[in-house]
Amino acid sequence: MTNLQLFLSIGIPTLAVLAGFLMNNARMGSVETGLGARIASLDAKIDRVEANLSARFDRVETRLTAIEGDLRQFYRDLGAHEADIANLKSQRRA
Repeated sequence: MTNLQLFLSIGIPTLAVLAGFLMNNARMGSVETGLGARIASLDAKIDRVEANLSARFDRVETRLTAIEGDLRQFYRDLGAHEADIANLKSQRRA
């Protein structure tokens, strides 16, 4: 085997492998760019959903606070009414 044949038998496959690496590298760059855009889109969607849920939870919390205030007032009134009923019963017995 001559030197030229040796160089060709080693050089051509090596060049083919290098070309394959370069092509795969270029493809990986385009895949990475596409994935980056999709991830950014998903991040934006997650941010919108998070803001929506946060607003909804704030409204629910406001409603629950109002209901809690109403229940406190109801129990205050109930206690007053029970005291009035107890007074009426004691006056009736006397």
